[in-house]
Amino acid sequence: MSPEIIGLVAIIGTTISGILTTLFHSRCSHIKCCCMECDRDVIHTQEDTEYEKAKKEKEAKKEFDEKFSHLNNLEINN
Repeated sequence: MSPEIIGLVAIIGTTISGILTTLFHSRCSHIKCCCMECDRDVIHTQEDTEYEKAKKEKEAKKEFDEKFSHLNNLEINN
């Protein structure tokens, strides 16, 4: 095999590998590249799941505090 063909195969392989790595690590749900389009479900990492859980808890706490803030102003006389 000639060195030119080996070099060409290596360059094409490296390019395809780079593209696939980028797609696998991408957080996009819709990908459009050249003549191809793809809709996919994004796999969430544990960090993403924990972040979303903390965000929902913070929103729920804020809503609770807003809803029941008037109770903090009441004095209970015994």
